[in-house]
Amino acid sequence: MAGSGRQTQNRRSSKGREGAKILPFRRELTINLGVIIFLFILLYLAVSVIRSATRESYSTFTVGREESLNGNQTYRALILRNEQLVTSRWAGYVDMFAPECGHVSIGSVVTSVDEIGTYSEKIKEVAELQSLSRDELRNFKTRLQKLSLNYDSRSFSSVYESRGAISAFFSTHVGKASLDVLEGNAALNEFFHLYKSDTTGMILYYKDGFEGRKPEAVTALDFESRDYQRESTARLVTLGDFLYKLVDSENWTLVIPLTAEEAAKYGQLSRIDLTFLKNGLQTTAAAQVYNGPDGSLLLRLDLNRYLVQFATDRFTEIRLEGFGSEGLKIPVSCRVEENVYLIPREFETVREDGQQDGFYQEIVTGSEQTIRHITPAVYKRDDRYCYVSRQDLPAESVLIRQNSQDRYTIRLTAALTGVYQVNAGYTVFCPVEILEESGDYLLVKRGTERGIATFDEVLLNGTRYTDGQILR
Repeated sequence: MAGSGRQTQNRRSSKGREGAKILPFRRELTINLGVIIFLFILLYLAVSVIRSATRESYSTFTVGREESLNGNQTYRALILRNEQLVTSRWAGYVDMFAPECGHVSIGSVVTSVDEIGTYSEKIKEVAELQSLSRDELRNFKTRLQKLSLNYDSRSFSSVYESRGAISAFFSTHVGKASLDVLEGNAALNEFFHLYKSDTTGMILYYKDGFEGRKPEAVTALDFESRDYQRESTARLVTLGDFLYKLVDSENWTLVIPLTAEEAAKYGQLSRIDLTFLKNGLQTTAAAQVYNGPDGSLLLRLDLNRYLVQFATDRFTEIRLEGFGSEGLKIPVSCRVEENVYLIPREFETVREDGQQDGFYQEIVTGSEQTIRHITPAVYKRDDRYCYVSRQDLPAESVLIRQNSQDRYTIRLTAALTGVYQVNAGYTVFCPVEILEESGDYLLVKRGTERGIATFDEVLLNGTRYTDGQILR
C-alpha cells in the first residue's frame, strides 16, 4: 500500500512538471564602458586621418638677420705677372730639375737638353730607383683633389692648367733624383746642356701668350675662356722651343671687365677689399679704373703678396667686398603679388600733429548720408597714391576729402610685391622692396612700412594662399 502510494505521488509530480508553463529569461541590459571608449578612439582616429589627408600643408621660412647677397660682385679676373720666357738653344730631350712654383737662386740648374738622348736615358734609370717622398705624394694627391673638385665643364682651361702642372711635377721629380749623378759628367759631353738661372725668381713650365702683356693692352676678347690655350714644356724640343719661364717679381695685377655702372661705382676708390673664391683668401689691392685699347672699361687691382698661390693660374674668380646691398634674405618662392587700391594722397586725413590718420568714407542709405572715419591698412605711399588693402574697403566706395566736398570713388588697383607673414596663424600680406635677386634668394629692404622683420615667419609657397587666410 505504501509502495503504491509513492508511485501515485511520483506520477502526480511528473504530470505537474509536464504541464508547467516555461517563461523566457530576460537578461538585464548593461553598458560596456570599454567598448564605448574603443569606438570613440576609433572615430577620433578616422576623423584625424581624413582631416590630415584633406588639409593643405604649408611650409614657412624664418627671416634671418640683415646680410648681403653679393650676387653681382663676383668677377673672373685675368692675372698678369712679370714673366720672362726662356727658349731652347738646341734640339733634344728636356729634363726638369727645378720644381714648378719653386724659387731658384742665381746659378741654379733649371732644365737640361740632351741632343742625343743618352743622358736622358740615364736620368730615367736613376729615377726608377727613387720613390716619391711623403711630401711629394701629399702634393700630388692635393693636385688631383683640386682638379676633381674644381672641374667645370664650361671651362677646360683649368683642366689644361692641372694637366701641365702634374706633368711638370713628375718631370721635376725625375730631374731632382738624377742631378747629382749627371752634373759632374755634363761638362765632358758636348751634347748635354744645362740651363741655369741668371737671376732669382719662381719657375713655371707653361706659356699661354699673356707673357709680357701689360694691363694697358688688355681687351674684352682676352676674357673669352673658349679662346684660351696654354702650352706646357715639351719632352722633345727643337731650336727656339719654349723651355720655362721665370717670374722675378712679387708684384702682380688682376684685371676685370666692368659695366658703365660698375665703373662709376669703383672709379672713385683707390683701394678695394677682395676675396679669392679659390681658397677664401682676403686682401686689399690698389685699384684703378681705365679704358682698354678697344674702349672697354676695366678695373686694375695691384698686389704684392700671395703670388705663389696663384702662379699656375691665368684666370681666377674674385669677389669685391663692401659693395653688396644689405637687407633681409628670403627665398624667391616667398614672393607674391597682391592687388591693392590706389587712393590719391590728398584724400588721406591728417591729425593735428601732422600724421596721416586714415580716410573719410561716405555712406548713403536711402535718403540718409553718413560720414565715418576709417583706417584701412596702407602698405605704401608714393608722391601720388596710397596703396591700400582691399580687405577693409569694398570697391566703388566713396571717399571725401578732409575739409572739402571733393569726392573720390575707389576703382584703381595695382599689383604690389610682398610676402605672407604667418606669425599669428593666418596670412598677413607684407609689402617688400627687392634690392637684389641672386639664384634662389631675394634681398629685401629692411624697415619698410608694414614690411617684415628679423625672426618673422613667412610662407614659402605663398602663391597658393590669400591675404587673411587661416592656416590649420
